[in-house]
Amino acid sequence: MRTDFKPPASLTELADKRYHEWRDALVSEDRFDEDKARLVLASSDYIARWAVKKPEWLLDAINGVSIEQGLNRLPEQFDVTLSEFDMKQKLRLERHYWSIVIATQDLFQRADIKAITFYQSTLADILIQAAYRWAEYHGHQHYGKPRSVTGELQQMLILAMGKLGGRELNFSSDIDLIFAFPEEGETDRESKPVENQKFFMRLGQKFISLLSDITYDGFVYRVDMRLRPYGQSGALVTNFNALQDYYLEQGREWERFAMIKARVVNGSDEFKADLEQIIRPFSYRRYIDFSVLDSIRQLKQKIASELLRKNAKGNIKLGEGGIRELEFIVQSLQLIGGGRHPVLQTKNWWHSLDTLQAKEFIPAKEASPLKMAYQFLRKLENAIQIRNEDQTQELPEDTVEQSQVAAMLGTETWDALVKELSQHQDYVASFFKGLFHDPHDEEKIDEDCERVRKWLEGSLEQNSEADLEQKLNISPKMIAMVSEFRSEFSERKIGSRGLTRLDQLLPHLLIEAGTQPEPETTLQRCIELLQGVGRRTAYFEMLAENLPVLEYLVQLVSRSRWLAKQMSIYPSLLDELLFPSNFGKQLNKGDLASQLRQALIRIEADDIEEQLVALGGFKQSSQFKIAAGDLTGRFDISAVSQQLTDLAEVIVEYLLQFAWRETVAKFGVPPHCEEGLASGFLVLGYGKLGGDELGYGSDLDLVFLYQGDPQSETSGKDNSGEKSLELHQFYTRLAQRLVHYLGTRTQQGIMYEVDTRLRPSGRSGMLVSHIEAFKKYQHNEAWTWEHQALVRARPVAGDDTLRQRYMELRSDILAKPNSPQSENKDLAADVVAMRKKMRDNLNKSDSKLWDIKQGEGGLVDIEFLVQYWALSHSGTLIQHPNQEALPFNNVDWLQLLAKHGLISQEVRDQLMMNYRVLRDIGNHSSLQSQPQLIANSELVQERQQVAELWHSTFKNVEVQ
Repeated sequence: MRTDFKPPASLTELADKRYHEWRDALVSEDRFDEDKARLVLASSDYIARWAVKKPEWLLDAINGVSIEQGLNRLPEQFDVTLSEFDMKQKLRLERHYWSIVIATQDLFQRADIKAITFYQSTLADILIQAAYRWAEYHGHQHYGKPRSVTGELQQMLILAMGKLGGRELNFSSDIDLIFAFPEEGETDRESKPVENQKFFMRLGQKFISLLSDITYDGFVYRVDMRLRPYGQSGALVTNFNALQDYYLEQGREWERFAMIKARVVNGSDEFKADLEQIIRPFSYRRYIDFSVLDSIRQLKQKIASELLRKNAKGNIKLGEGGIRELEFIVQSLQLIGGGRHPVLQTKNWWHSLDTLQAKEFIPAKEASPLKMAYQFLRKLENAIQIRNEDQTQELPEDTVEQSQVAAMLGTETWDALVKELSQHQDYVASFFKGLFHDPHDEEKIDEDCERVRKWLEGSLEQNSEADLEQKLNISPKMIAMVSEFRSEFSERKIGSRGLTRLDQLLPHLLIEAGTQPEPETTLQRCIELLQGVGRRTAYFEMLAENLPVLEYLVQLVSRSRWLAKQMSIYPSLLDELLFPSNFGKQLNKGDLASQLRQALIRIEADDIEEQLVALGGFKQSSQFKIAAGDLTGRFDISAVSQQLTDLAEVIVEYLLQFAWRETVAKFGVPPHCEEGLASGFLVLGYGKLGGDELGYGSDLDLVFLYQGDPQSETSGKDNSGEKSLELHQFYTRLAQRLVHYLGTRTQQGIMYEVDTRLRPSGRSGMLVSHIEAFKKYQHNEAWTWEHQALVRARPVAGDDTLRQRYMELRSDILAKPNSPQSENKDLAADVVAMRKKMRDNLNKSDSKLWDIKQGEGGLVDIEFLVQYWALSHSGTLIQHPNQEALPFNNVDWLQLLAKHGLISQEVRDQLMMNYRVLRDIGNHSSLQSQPQLIANSELVQERQQVAELWHSTFKNVEVQ
């Protein structure tokens, strides 16, 4: 316990001022220790503010009111019949009162930090349960009581996650929660009962409002619900069956970590046991496999990569050797051993460390300094937050704030505090780096590397240079390039550590570049990349200490000029190299959607700028991994295109929901639509997007449809001052927002270029079309080329009902292909005429080079052949009894046409092979930032096959 309570000299003036303000407000004659009062008031701006409002509170805190007895009696003081205003006020005032009492106990060191965080967690539990009881009582009054199909009364169970789950809450923490209820059913209200899902959603919303709404008295807790299944896009409340299905089928490794601390804070014993039985087996497996260790290594590497991206040096949670690393150490060992040793299935960090030590997962001599570090860091974290109730783990830079924090910890000076902090962080960082160490990461310094280093320094014997040049394929020009680069960086003052790592890296870089087909070109690209990194020398360190990562980087740079340029512009892409197992793993749309949720899970839903930045980073990193798998031969062209298409779809779907929420918030909901879903609206992807054939840097051809009465109006938003809109205007605004978000420039560049000219009537047409107007246009006004475009026009996001209407309409149009705009009503003549027009205007072929896209026998010829056959035969195809929806992809069309004998298998195989070869060449030309042209001497036979098929198909067609 602390014995010296005098404020430090640097805070004397502040202590005097605040003490007199408090004494002037205090009417009680109770005795108290003046030094204690002055110390508390000088140390915490937050306590000082409340001391003037409620002077008796500080008196109670100084005189040591019993926390245990007070918290035991606290639940009895909440009455569920209170008005909502009174309940909110009661919750807030109790939170502030007991927070001040607990904070003062901490400052006076009457309890250790383990007890302090337990008190804070217990207070949170009590207030959460009080808020839940009030919300449940009033929910029952309005809607009846929710029951299962067998009549059993249902409850909403609250899972406390993170520090609250472990009963180690810090002073100004969010509370991470997940809501669940046992079974579907409905309330027992006789008139218009409500489904359980809807009842508990409304209950959850009211509960969150009670705790997080900001009133005159502030808030109780910030409530974070983003750890629930599917993150912020998922349902607010989930029933037990859906929860179990999610964790069985889609739960990720980071969620296994999170669930280690999950604790049910309310509900009947039976329901609590049922919920525990769902979450416990998800985190803890009876047997350990190597994939678990690999996943842990990847999560560890992810922590390391985030340190590269963020300047977290002053952050005691996220920085090196900080709280997060200590949490990872304990939780990862629990994850490994908890299945076989149930005693390890604990939620509190201190208890978990003790059990890990008892089970000899961590030796006592190593566990003791870890515990000391955690206690110091958590006490420092609490002090930083008590100072002004700020949700931060950043060390203060202001000298007064530093003095306040040091005073709370009882440290003589700020410098002494920082010195002790550094000692703890150094130990934790060292332990963290050695945890699950991969022996393959050891640096290998060989004789060749030393000789190259001497060559760079100019100290290598002259006759040895020629030997080294021949052996390692390193030219004097390459040495000169690296020397010039090194000289340039030494002048930038990147620090001695940065220069040391750079000098360690450069010989390895030269050796790796020498192994590539064009070593000088490869080295030049690598140097440009490192110049893009600039002063972020942590990347030099990463590459110097991870030679397999450097080797892989050089291979990618050698094979793709485009990828090298991307990394030089956006160095954060280098972080992806820490996860080599992600390269070559083909991801489906569900995988990408899950990764996107994880990327956005900790960003506030209404923070548009941060959402777009994170979305751009997700697109970049995903595209980078696809390109890496492509360049190393792990993906064929079909897999590349499918993943790039799926990536675009996931982003369009997410931004559509984002645009929907914003538009609804301004103008209200269209008739018969739910507020949370993009109802009555459909996004069509044309061209490469529709045909699952996107490439790197492809734009998106989009067309927008809607349904409903165009004259009807949205509900409007009375509070916002915005008027309701007619349906067409509403959906036009929605489409405009979506296009705006897709085209917004962030630090990652533009998400996607969007082209909407394929809509009815092109640029002169309306941005969005009613489904019936679209139908009328396609039947009565569209040109043949617009029907050709429908062959690959696919719904990519939006309303499922409208999607089905469009699919039926598309089949009907494709089955009746003649264009009302065609003078001769000859499909073949229209197709040939359009092809000739395109070739005359777009073909870049000349006497030496052939355009793989527009040249004769190229990609567009194949696409036009497929479109012609699709339009000619769709009427026959849709009448087949077993035929499902008509396809969108060119390869799928060829397969279908051959299956029904409408083209020969030989034609199918020729075109499929040639199409894939040409697309693969075009794809890799894009990766090298080169035009899609090849020498006229290449692919002669393949081009001839396509040209002959074109002429035989259209031999009787004359075009003016």
